[in-house]
Amino acid sequence: MGKRFVAILFMIIALGSAAACSGNEGQSTTDANNGTTRVASDASSEPPAGQASGTMSVTYMDGMWDAVIPSAQGPAVSAIDKKFNIDFKPRFSYMQEYPEKLAVTMAGGELPDMIGLEGPDANFMKWAKQGAFLPLNDEIKRYPALSGIPERIWHSVTVDGSIYAIPRWFTTKYGKQPVIRQDWLDNLGLKMPTNYEELLDVLVAFAKDDPDRNGKNDTYGLGLSSVDTGMLYGAAMGVEWDSTAWYEKNDRGQLVPGLITNGNKEQVDFLAKLYAAGALTKDWAVSKANDVRNDFFSGKYGMYFEQPYDFSEKRFASLRTLQPAAKLAVIPPFKQDDGQSGFTSTGKGFYQMIMLNANLKDNPEKIDRILGMLDYMSAWIPWEDRNPQNPDFDWQYGGEGKGYAMKDGVAVETIDGQDLRPKNYLVGRYWAPNDEAVQLPGAFTDPLAKQFVQDAVNTLQSVKFYQNPVDAIVSPLKETNEAELERDFNAHVTRMIVGSESMANWDAAVKWYLDDGGQAIIDEVNRMLDEEQIQPGWG
Repeated sequence: MGKRFVAILFMIIALGSAAACSGNEGQSTTDANNGTTRVASDASSEPPAGQASGTMSVTYMDGMWDAVIPSAQGPAVSAIDKKFNIDFKPRFSYMQEYPEKLAVTMAGGELPDMIGLEGPDANFMKWAKQGAFLPLNDEIKRYPALSGIPERIWHSVTVDGSIYAIPRWFTTKYGKQPVIRQDWLDNLGLKMPTNYEELLDVLVAFAKDDPDRNGKNDTYGLGLSSVDTGMLYGAAMGVEWDSTAWYEKNDRGQLVPGLITNGNKEQVDFLAKLYAAGALTKDWAVSKANDVRNDFFSGKYGMYFEQPYDFSEKRFASLRTLQPAAKLAVIPPFKQDDGQSGFTSTGKGFYQMIMLNANLKDNPEKIDRILGMLDYMSAWIPWEDRNPQNPDFDWQYGGEGKGYAMKDGVAVETIDGQDLRPKNYLVGRYWAPNDEAVQLPGAFTDPLAKQFVQDAVNTLQSVKFYQNPVDAIVSPLKETNEAELERDFNAHVTRMIVGSESMANWDAAVKWYLDDGGQAIIDEVNRMLDEEQIQPGWG
């Protein structure tokens, strides 16, 4: 699901008024060594071999970033019921609203069988320690796709030696990156920016010089949002300025979070200048991520963050319809003070995960039913097999002519067909053997989407990626206390951007962060990195 600039800023409203099978018959299985899929000759809707024949209820709640979330009932749910012999009861919410709804559910004690989370955050750690989730160490060994997940990934969802979640694959290379309207640059005779000074000039011009040539004063430089997600993406143009990257060191030689570094200070100062120049909307601090993303694809902003993987082509088609000349490009990372240039690897190699209710411990049949289902939906299917002739793929995508259509040899999801595709309800991303296996340019058919993806691949193939060392450990202090520290620190950041607090207060805000628990997190993280002999580096 991508790179988050900061944690939730609950103060923002006041300040502003302050974003991848079991080997049973009828299922495909994955060879963990080469990532290929062996397709069984019959993909019937019968329950997998070895599972009990009795129908059982399976409840599930999760959050989604999709513009339209799947319905609780419909053709896909019926297909899942029939294939896995269950009574599937999903309950999805928009991701901005999901954390609060999940917290209420957890507090109430009536948990569903399957519980989704974006990642192993402080709540995951707390609830796992409290015994809310089922340990899966012994279970996952029986499922070929799940058992093929790398050990380093399992380590990230392990608490006190127990694995508590099924992670969903996500690319480490093709996540959210800064995207600019290349056609706007061309219209204004501007070059691709290579530093913050040039980027400031470009984004201000986007706000003032009618870059879309429609004769109206209706555009802005950068799309920035904050409500429900915290300030999303910002304008980090490389690792040095990335608030999530542990890259810089303090005077004790310790790695520190990018949030409190001079690089982030430079980025915040840049955003403050954008705001003062009118290149940010006045209401950015009370804007939601989905709204800002929709506005970017409506032609309102000249820069935003997007990924060339796992997105809806519908947004690109919408922008192309409104502005047929639209052209998008990834902005290459800026050169850093230390001479390096590159982006932070996008996370731990997974995004989102599913936990099982601990109360299932006495129901091995249901555990098997659920894990078999997740294993089947996670098994890698090579691109050349993603067609109607592959019964597993055809079923997962809702059937040709219904959930998808073949166009120029590529399976294209039907617009607004989320209720038809079982894959929209379960996992949704296969466990790929590597980033390149996803074959990005061949995955899309919309002309603008294809143009953007090809540009992104061409740009990123020569970009270095920093392997964030904190992704290799689970620091209890960091997972438990970091979100609140970030929230409070970034209340200062928000005020600095909108001009109600001086940038001169930066050092004082950093001191508060360190004194209020930040230094303790830094100490623990660095101790764990030393103990586990984990070294930061570029890939």
